[in-house]
Parts: sequence; C-alpha cells; structure tokens
Amino acid sequence: MTGLAFAVLLLLVGIVFLAGTLIKGVTDDEPSDLSQIVNSAATPSTTPAAEPVGCPVTPGDQSSGEAAIAAFEHAYYSLRSADAVIAVMAPGAVSYSPAEMQAGIDSIPAGTTYCMTVTGVSAGTYALELTETRPSGKGASLFQRITTAEIDGRHFITSITDAEGI
Repeated sequence: MTGLAFAVLLLLVGIVFLAGTLIKGVTDDEPSDLSQIVNSAATPSTTPAAEPVGCPVTPGDQSSGEAAIAAFEHAYYSLRSADAVIAVMAPGAVSYSPAEMQAGIDSIPAGTTYCMTVTGVSAGTYALELTETRPSGKGASLFQRITTAEIDGRHFITSITDAEGI
C-alpha cells in the first residue's frame, strides 16, 4: 500500500469504525442542510484546488448516497475543511476530533486534485475509485467501499473501508 493510501486509510478508518451501530437521529439544533454547514465551516486553509481537466467534480449535497460521497470528497480536497467533512458523516460516525481530521486533510498537499467514480453496489453501498493528483504530478488511486444511510430525508456516510482494486 502506498504511503498516500495508508494516510488516507488511517484517517478514514477512525471515522467509520462503529458508524453502523452508532447512527442516532439528527437533532433539531443541527443545521437543516449541508450548505448551511459548509458555509459556516472554518475558512479553508488554502485556495481550493483546481478541477482536473476532463473530470468534472461537484460540490455534492445530501440528496442521495452518491451526492453525499461527492460532498465528502469536495470538503476534503477542495474546501480542505474538517467541519464540512464531518457534516456529511452520520451522527456518531466520527471518532476523530475536528482538529485531528483537519491535520489529516492538511497532510495532503494544497492544490491536490481528484477524480472520482462512484458505482452503486447495493442499496446504500457504493464502490469508490478516487484518483488524486498532487501538485508534483504524482498520482495515486484509492479504492473504497462506502455505506450511507438516509436520516430525516438527508443522506449521510456511515462507513468508509479500504477495498483495494474494487
């Protein structure tokens, strides 16, 4: 496993370990949609990375499992915001503090771009192939299995596991 894959895997394993059993209802004091959370998140630490040519990426939302995955990756690579990443995780699914999550994000060089392909496996389960390209031109592909759940009409990520070579 490459150093990059290991770093991302290490970051994500902590997020998802007990997610499936820890899903709780969304409380009334939480913002009603992802845009409120993203807009209130801390200012990104750098200018967002440019989109790779030939690979349109979207900011995502919480209208579907695929859209929640897009929102997670956008928050991680483009916004570089732990608060925005955590906002698309199911309540109780995050085992890292926002500071630890931000440190993981900051370990990826600013300007890193990504391209992703999400394929439905079964209801709420997706295969993700993500290719990132660092400013140096070095690239890496990550393969993950991601599960999502709909809670009060919004989709959240409940688990992310390594799935090398899906």
